[in-house]
Amino acid sequence: MGGQLHLGRLFGVPIVAGFSWLLWIFVALYLMAGFFPEEIAPTEGRAFLLALIVVALYVVALVGHEFGHALMGRAFGIETERVELWALGGLAHLSRGARTPKEEFFVAAAGPAVTLLAVVAAGTVVGAVDGFAVDTLWQIGTLQYSGSTAASSIAGILLFFEGLALIFNLLPALPLDGGRIARSVVWKLTGEPARGTAFAARAGKVLAVLLVGVALWLVAGTGSTFNGLMALFLASFIWQNAQALSVPTQRRRAAAPSLVPTSAVMDRRPVWVAATDSAADAEAHALTAHGVDWSVVLDAEGRLRGILRAERVRDELAAGRPGTPAADLVDRGVRPSVREDVLLHKLLKDKDLERLGALQVVDGSGTLVGVVSHEAARQALVVEGGLRA
Repeated sequence: MGGQLHLGRLFGVPIVAGFSWLLWIFVALYLMAGFFPEEIAPTEGRAFLLALIVVALYVVALVGHEFGHALMGRAFGIETERVELWALGGLAHLSRGARTPKEEFFVAAAGPAVTLLAVVAAGTVVGAVDGFAVDTLWQIGTLQYSGSTAASSIAGILLFFEGLALIFNLLPALPLDGGRIARSVVWKLTGEPARGTAFAARAGKVLAVLLVGVALWLVAGTGSTFNGLMALFLASFIWQNAQALSVPTQRRRAAAPSLVPTSAVMDRRPVWVAATDSAADAEAHALTAHGVDWSVVLDAEGRLRGILRAERVRDELAAGRPGTPAADLVDRGVRPSVREDVLLHKLLKDKDLERLGALQVVDGSGTLVGVVSHEAARQALVVEGGLRA
């Protein structure tokens, strides 16, 4: 991650920022200082101090948004490699894409839910200090609001920008969170994630074209060159990501059999249980925690010992034997695994993969290196990355 600033860790996840983010901080401070009326900020120093508070609170809300994705992902067994801040927002770099529409929906919606909390908090401050009238809402929406106190002025500015970010980010267009939510809905209705991706990617392209129109209007119609360039930059980013996501799935599938090994699409951080773990630990920390019906059991060297089924564990718990080692409970007759170098056209013919929904991936020595799901194999080359701003 060269060329990035390391800002620390939160919940074990690194937070980094590009140098464009530092530039954005300085530009935002300069712009925010001009929003405060003279009666609230009679000196330039006080104006910049209030602007610093606005920017700091906005960054806190932005980080909260990204960690909404990160923590919801963790609840589904998806780790976050890092959270990256940049000029247009942030990105939560997840270790894998969603395996189900439910995962996609909740992980995507968690970020906007945090932003909504920020909107409610800012609105509560404005309402408590100055009351909520139609004129107040109009003034906030047009950036003409002048609060009666420094607190309400800060809250009014945050309400505008957080509200704008929430509305924009919920548009049903990839790579925005709203596009992820739309993808999950289409995926659920059709049973095909590729259709959801295609729908939301097309919407992303439409949004990018509209943003180009907005950029031209800002420059030619209002003389706001800076805002126009920002809108144009955002349009370019959205178009490029939507284009990458809309590459025909058929082309990817055609290339997959001869080019893509199982290792390219597997989850490298699968749910597993140590052979020495008790039945109670396996139930609490693996099966229930990740909502899975079975897990692999590994010995001290990381070799696959067998499959531990949730039903077998719960029978043992019901019988009053919570301390039984997981190694004694494995289904030794079932070892659904596949070599990491098996190509996808062979993998998709595996009956165990279709029956169980996922297979363990092992290397030449039999050591577990990941898990591959039937859906991940079927949609192997569908790009799962994107903006989570």
